[in-house]
Amino acid sequence: MTVKDHRTIWKAKNDLELMVLIQEFIEFEGITSVRDYQNAKKEFPNKVPSLWFINERFGSWENLQNRLGNKTYDRYRWAKYSDDQLFEILQSFIVKNNIRSQRMYEKKRKGKNLPSLSTVNKRQIDISQLFDKRVGSKRFVTDFELLTSLKNEIVRLNLEESLSMTEFRKRHDRDALPSIDTIMRRTNKNWEELLTEIGYDYRPIKTSRLLQNLEN
Repeated sequence: MTVKDHRTIWKAKNDLELMVLIQEFIEFEGITSVRDYQNAKKEFPNKVPSLWFINERFGSWENLQNRLGNKTYDRYRWAKYSDDQLFEILQSFIVKNNIRSQRMYEKKRKGKNLPSLSTVNKRQIDISQLFDKRVGSKRFVTDFELLTSLKNEIVRLNLEESLSMTEFRKRHDRDALPSIDTIMRRTNKNWEELLTEIGYDYRPIKTSRLLQNLEN
């Protein structure tokens, strides 16, 4: 049985034909980097030319991406997102699609605007937590719902007068809410800003405590 030489097949195609073929592959597989391309090619070795051939024909991967107009397909694309924002994006997708494994995630994300797990793994994000059944079984919580739960917890703990973050840390229900530090990172607000957001004025209490410290 004669084995096809795919290098000959790629050489027979003109630049436009190759660019259309590679672009369709990039979009379908959700490729955002050279590594993504190489990994996807291992799974589908005969669908697209090798990176070596691309470098030979187009000069480099970057040159090809420029010709394709793929300015968003670069390894720095997700750098503008904080760890918490990236975690939210992934968790929302994982929960919504009932994804239970890393392999299933990579399969489902193809063709969608989502980062690869290799990209996420370079950040300070616990990937295993994303696929924890205890996390996955919970519906994704919006910032509004989180802030509402924060206010309800303050009321439940009878902290409306003191609005003490220290007391909240000690006594809050950890099954109902994440830590206050997690909430602050996720919302990009400090304790005072969070309180303002949910309808409390922390300034008089803060001023009073500062005066007491001065007196002491």
